[in-house]
Amino acid sequence: MLPSFVEEFFRDPSTVGSLIPSSRDLTEKVVEPIDFGRAACIVEYGPGTGVFTDELIKRRRAETALVLLEVNPRFCQELRERYSGQPNVHVIEDSADKTGDHLQRLGLAKADYVVCGLPFTSLSPRLGWRILEHTRHILLPDGQLILFQYTLQNTRLFEKFFRPLSQDHVLLNLPPAYVLVYAPNPEPAAAEDAPTE
Repeated sequence: MLPSFVEEFFRDPSTVGSLIPSSRDLTEKVVEPIDFGRAACIVEYGPGTGVFTDELIKRRRAETALVLLEVNPRFCQELRERYSGQPNVHVIEDSADKTGDHLQRLGLAKADYVVCGLPFTSLSPRLGWRILEHTRHILLPDGQLILFQYTLQNTRLFEKFFRPLSQDHVLLNLPPAYVLVYAPNPEPAAAEDAPTE
């Protein structure tokens, strides 16, 4: 049985962004920008119980690599059991800012898409910066970062590394959520702007 969002939220709210899984409307909006016909590698940060992962697996080609980065060991265990029969699905217990090491180990160059629901409002500024900087590095130049967040308070941070392509507000979710689609900035963010804590 999958560990509940409520249980894991109270265990460590910095790694679980919501008390309940995402709605069908939010799931549809998150996967909408993905061109599944051309994607060779899709990365998902914080898949949790696999709500978005199920949809990614349903729509991807069998040869498309799906790399799931999850820091919660209980979620990782359940995801491994759940997707054990799926080809090219890699469940990795590690932080999102280590994704490049795992892509290299798997023989994957860069990602076409990164789907991310990490709760940036709960992460330390330094870790949030590191994850975004790393994500910009592992995405192809024409790749996309697809974020869902419950507030817009971190958009200035996101735009240090990415340029916005679209923004949608999904009201039929509890709580309502924003889906933000970004393309990598060609120039890196200024190192002197990086937080020290």
